[in-house]
Amino acid sequence: MFRQLPTRRPALGSGVAIAALSLATGLLTASPAQAATGAITGLAGKCLDVAGADPADGTPVQLYDCNGTGAQQWTAGSDGTIRALGKCLDVTGNSTADGAKVQLWSCTGGANQKWTVTAARDIVNPQANKCLDVTDNNSANGSRIQIWSCSGGANQKWNAPVASGGQTGDQCWVTHYGPQPPGALTASGELFDNNADTAATSLSRQPQLPFGTRVQVTNVANGRSLVVRINDRGTFTSTPREPKCLDLTDGAFARLGGVLNPDAGHIVVTEQVLN
Repeated sequence: MFRQLPTRRPALGSGVAIAALSLATGLLTASPAQAATGAITGLAGKCLDVAGADPADGTPVQLYDCNGTGAQQWTAGSDGTIRALGKCLDVTGNSTADGAKVQLWSCTGGANQKWTVTAARDIVNPQANKCLDVTDNNSANGSRIQIWSCSGGANQKWNAPVASGGQTGDQCWVTHYGPQPPGALTASGELFDNNADTAATSLSRQPQLPFGTRVQVTNVANGRSLVVRINDRGTFTSTPREPKCLDLTDGAFARLGGVLNPDAGHIVVTEQVLN
């Protein structure tokens, strides 16, 4: 018996369900976040750069040789913004489409100016569920930065300052099971219910979460939150959106605002163990 996930087909009925890759350090509870400032480096070791060091609204954000100037000093704030020259990293036109360019703009608090830095070195715009991306994988100076569906490519990997206690430590990807055959069992021996507030956790989590553990999961894109109970675990295979920490039932995933689609079935969440 199988459950369909975007890039893998895990077995469920054998008593071991497939879960997502967890953070190597396990779950961390949130602590007051503080801003961090520094260069953001990516493809070919080059820097995220404000073109011409121009602080005007609409100035393109590009890839450029690192030079230590203020145009390459970015602050990852506790509010989810990434700022340079007093303004915010912004997705043009509030777009969520592949290829939407990124610019500098006055900070508005909008969802197109919110970013999550994951432990996998993705910089994700949760509203679009897409990654900060160097256009056409081109490492030349002046290559424009855009958002694009997360692929795991080198042009989407960044070394960025991280707001302490707020972003990498307790945020990760979650996905959902997909349709299951009647009578499928979880690793705990329960009859699988794809509408219950339950989840699978990865075997790689150290220490592993015991069955019955309650975890509060919050979608960082919309603030929706629910408490799930761990009743399943399993192995994992690598996917572009690593690390992942939980597989949610379809019902729980939808209640958090996730899209039940094999190609878009990932969201960024915070998670906190309650017991």
